[in-house]
Amino acid sequence: MSELLARLQSICGPEHVSDVLADRLCYRRDCGPTPGGVPDIVVRPESTAEVVEIVKLANEVRKPIFLWGRATTFVDFGVQEGCIVMALDLMNRIIKIDLENQIVTAETGAIWHAVDSELNKLGWEMAVPGGGGMFSCTVGGTVAYNAVPHGITEYGVTGEHVVALEVVLPDGTVIHTGSAANTDAPLPIERGANGPDLTGLFIGSCGTLGVITEVTLRIHRIPECERFLFYAFDRLDDAVDAASAIQSQQAATFLIGLFGGPKPDGVEGEAFLHAIIRDTTVEAERRVRAVQVCCETFQGRPQNPGPTRCYWTEHMYSWLRNTPASAYYGGRPYYCPEVAGFMPTQALKEAIPLLHKYVAENEDFARVGMRVKGFDVYFSPNAAFLWVDTLYPEMDSEAWQVGLGVRAEIAEMLFSRWMSPGGIVAGIAPYIMPRLGTTYALLKTLKAALDPNNVLNPGVLGLGGDND
Repeated sequence: MSELLARLQSICGPEHVSDVLADRLCYRRDCGPTPGGVPDIVVRPESTAEVVEIVKLANEVRKPIFLWGRATTFVDFGVQEGCIVMALDLMNRIIKIDLENQIVTAETGAIWHAVDSELNKLGWEMAVPGGGGMFSCTVGGTVAYNAVPHGITEYGVTGEHVVALEVVLPDGTVIHTGSAANTDAPLPIERGANGPDLTGLFIGSCGTLGVITEVTLRIHRIPECERFLFYAFDRLDDAVDAASAIQSQQAATFLIGLFGGPKPDGVEGEAFLHAIIRDTTVEAERRVRAVQVCCETFQGRPQNPGPTRCYWTEHMYSWLRNTPASAYYGGRPYYCPEVAGFMPTQALKEAIPLLHKYVAENEDFARVGMRVKGFDVYFSPNAAFLWVDTLYPEMDSEAWQVGLGVRAEIAEMLFSRWMSPGGIVAGIAPYIMPRLGTTYALLKTLKAALDPNNVLNPGVLGLGGDND
């Protein structure tokens, strides 16, 4: 037994530390295309105190740590060969539900929907419904990535609802942010307290600047009423104008646009909008009428909203195209090297046709069996979060290389004209970080100051890696 293994076992217990190859192979990658290396050791702490000791030990022996939630995202996260993987899934307690102050505090490894389910029993819910992996993603991982959630049109992104964090810094120091930083009154009730917004420093940092161990999030009562609408358009420009009008009216809780990929089964049109409205019964009816007026003003045709309802209540993305999961996700294993980010809503009128043209002229799509899963949009309050999913057969090595090349070309196409990504991930970092100029320089300065030994997620976000 190695000395490092023995010391980690003394911190977390032998049952929570492994150097067995079969165990280590399970921690190479998330759902993204980067294969990753094989870690030397996997360790699963159960407390902040154990995280502190692991981080201190990593600094002592100069061995990098890669953080692991539940690896549910398509963020292209490949683990570094020979590292320590610190899996945080055992830190999964709901620490406190505080209805009076409208917050919930949970450990980093708590599953998003599990926390929401406990709140639902009391008639409350998280202030954002969670990302696509809500049934398996962790609270800490979702915040560390600043995931774009369902309900973004009204509720905004995940990070906007974080009140306070507990974070273990790369040297093992534990800090609390916002109002929780007051050691005499550590009440996590307001993020904008006690000086600079240090909470925001760690949101979206993907574990490069610190290990998030506890998260406090805003909650609200479950709305009284939910209504659903589905419209088809013959012209992209009309659908975009309708979406822009709905945004200006603040009419939808969640507005989704389908502008590429398979069309909704049995529905005629070239572009499609789904709208979910959550409010009091009276306000929901007013907002429904506003969405109807916006869509029909721009020649939208109302469709049966059953697929919209199924998507929202059954949490199955394929229902946006009026198909069950077996039809939409059949023929696996496929992988989508995703490019996604925010752009002005009206810019979709240029970006979507450009994407269609790119696919039509790219002979590699047919040659290696690639296909477009979707050019789909979650509309924020004032912009469009476009994500481009191009599927390729993952078991085909040539298709794998083509898929990564397609992602690079689409990233260059979009980032050079309109788009900034939401979460910055490994596969996208090379195309966006150089465009951040002095902002990127500041991030590198922060990384070097907080983590001089590069022990936390080196290379992620282009920070602390060999090319930094």
